[in-house]
Amino acid sequence: MHSYEYPYIDLSISVDKYKANVHAYIDNGFEGYIVLPEDYVDNIGKPSFISNWEVADGTIVAATEYIGTIVIPDIGFTLIARITCLDNEIFIGRAVIDHLRLIFDRGRQVIIYND
Repeated sequence: MHSYEYPYIDLSISVDKYKANVHAYIDNGFEGYIVLPEDYVDNIGKPSFISNWEVADGTIVAATEYIGTIVIPDIGFTLIARITCLDNEIFIGRAVIDHLRLIFDRGRQVIIYND
C-alpha cells in the first residue's frame, strides 16, 4: 500500500532505452493505458505505430504509439503497456488501474494496493 496526492500517481515509464518518472492524473473514464504529452516523442524516438483516436469533441486525431513498461515502484507493480503521445497532459486509464485496488480518500489522497 502507498498513498499519493489526490487524484494523481507517481510512476515510471520505459520504452526501449528511454525512461522517465511521471506524475499522472488518474482518469477512470479513460479505457486505455497511459497518455503522455506529444513533446515526449522527441525524447522517446521512433514510434511503434501511429493510430487514430477519437477525442472528447468527436474529432479524429493521429497519435504516436509505443509499447513499453509502466512501473509503480512503491507497490512493486509492473505492466507492459501501450504508451500514447497525444495532446499535452499525462494521465493513466482503466487498462492500468483495473489491475490495482485504489481508494480515493475523501479528496485528500489516493491509496493504492497491488494485491
